Amino acid sequence: MKCKNYMYICALLLPVWLSSCKDRFPPDAEEFFSFYADGEFSYYPQEEGSSFGGTWQTLKAGKSGATDYAIYAYNNRYYSHTNPTTLGAFSFRFNVNYIPEQDTVIIDGNAVTVDIYDLLMAGNSYTLEYPLTGKIIFTQRNQEKLAGTFEFDAYKLKQEDGEWQITDTVLHITKGRFAIIPSK
Repeated sequence: MKCKNYMYICALLLPVWLSSCKDRFPPDAEEFFSFYADGEFSYYPQEEGSSFGGTWQTLKAGKSGATDYAIYAYNNRYYSHTNPTTLGAFSFRFNVNYIPEQDTVIIDGNAVTVDIYDLLMAGNSYTLEYPLTGKIIFTQRNQEKLAGTFEFDAYKLKQEDGEWQITDTVLHITKGRFAIIPSK
């Protein structure tokens, strides 16, 4: 009899548990950027708009300067007060000026760099430096879409005398996922 009661209670609670998890995972959006930072979920949707400075979008992939290719994600709370996403900005920079040619790319702080700015609050910034590493695995890699997964560790930065200094505190980024339509 106990087993039947237990199964009955589980059947009643399952819909409640599933509905509480729905906001923890990105919806089936065409473009998004998500990850866990030390177990805390962060999600950045694609948003686009215009302001006095021109047009903007929260997710971008494309040439950055003359020599780099970059993937950017940031929260746009400054323009959208309805956006419930995590504060901050995220960038991957590749030392080539085109979409990377490999499906798996090692993030080493040299050929591929990553920086996180203002994660959850202003001044909470991180960078990947040697000996830390990580990887990006592209599941789609063409002009129509960049999609994949990523994980890495990064050092916390602190500002002293107007300069950024690396600390020994490490942030663990896991279960990263993205889908972005590259700039043409």
